[in-house]
Amino acid sequence: MVTKIISHRGRTSNESPDNTLQSIGDAIDFNIDMVEFDVRRTRDGQIVCFHDAEIGDKPLMSLSFSEVTEMDSLIPTLKQVLRSAKGKIQVDVDLKETGYENEVINILLDYFEYDDFIMKSFNRQVIKRIKEIDSRVYTGLLMGEEWKMSQFVDVLKESFTGSSVIVDGADFLSPNYKIFEVGLMTKLSKMQIPIQVWTVNDDDLLRTLLRKDIHSIVTDIPERAMEIRESIQNV
Repeated sequence: MVTKIISHRGRTSNESPDNTLQSIGDAIDFNIDMVEFDVRRTRDGQIVCFHDAEIGDKPLMSLSFSEVTEMDSLIPTLKQVLRSAKGKIQVDVDLKETGYENEVINILLDYFEYDDFIMKSFNRQVIKRIKEIDSRVYTGLLMGEEWKMSQFVDVLKESFTGSSVIVDGADFLSPNYKIFEVGLMTKLSKMQIPIQVWTVNDDDLLRTLLRKDIHSIVTDIPERAMEIRESIQNV
C-alpha cells in the first residue's frame, strides 16, 4: 500500500491562504495526492470552505453567504472547490458540524466518484449519519482536537477498542500525530484498522510513518513528504 500524502487545507510552499481556490490550485500544481479542506454551512444554506466557527467575532452559521464573502472574499463554496479539483486531485473533506451531511454527500457525488474523496469529522454523530445516508462513502473519525481530560479518555478508549469503527461505522481513524507518537495507535494497527495521521511536519516522523505504510498523512509540507516517500521507495 502506498501512503497518500494530503495537503492540509491546501498548504504548500506557496503559502496561499488556507481553504481557498488558490491553495487548492497550489496542491494540484504540485501533484499532491489529495487535498484536505474544511466545510461549514452559512445561515442561508450555502456550504463553504472555512475552518473556524467564527469569522471576525460572529458565528459563521449566523451569517448569510453574501455577508461571509463581504468579510472575506476568498472564501469559496464547496461547489467552486470541487469544480476546480475535479479530475485533477482527490479530496479529503472535514465536516465541522452535523446537520448537513446529506447535502455535502450529494454535492461531492455531482463531481467525484466514491474512490476520489473521503469524508471525516471530530463528531461521531457526523460519521454515523454519513454511513446511514450512504455506506459507500469512505469515512474517518478525527481524534485529538483538544487536549482535555475528557477527550484524552475518549482517545484511550478508541485506541484500545476501535469502537467508532465497530459502532459508528468509520472506515479509518485519524489521530493527531502526538497520539501516534506515544504509541496509542499500535493496537489499532494490529487490528488492521486504517490510520490517517495529522498534521505531520517533521522529516523524521514523516519517514517513520511512510515506512509503516499507513493509510495517509496530512501535512503542511506535502512537497517535502512526497520527496521523502519517493526516496524510501527508491531504496
